[in-house]
Amino acid sequence: MLPDPQVVTINAIAISMPLVSSQATSSLYQSADGLSRLRISWTANKGSTRYLVRYEEDAIAADPITAVNKKVTASIYIVFEQPSFGISDARMILITAGLKTLLNTGSGLFVERILSNEH
Repeated sequence: MLPDPQVVTINAIAISMPLVSSQATSSLYQSADGLSRLRISWTANKGSTRYLVRYEEDAIAADPITAVNKKVTASIYIVFEQPSFGISDARMILITAGLKTLLNTGSGLFVERILSNEH
């Protein structure tokens, strides 16, 4: 079992998310104000296992058309698909580190370009 609470630091602000739900293959961690959530789960498929780590954040924002405030949610998630054999946990960790480095390239420039619809 993962440590409880989970903490995500965004813009130097630590967001503590205690465990609020746990099932056989999934867990949900949520901040006290309910605005931030971390979902972690796994599913076994034929020949592989899929792991999901998903961070969600809510905000109340004015709709640009109606000017009515409404809740919106942003989410970022990563899915790990690991075959039952041939690619070790150690290799998956190295692959994850490489992708993390790519995403952090140029102080977020790579992510900024993706969010600007580049591909």
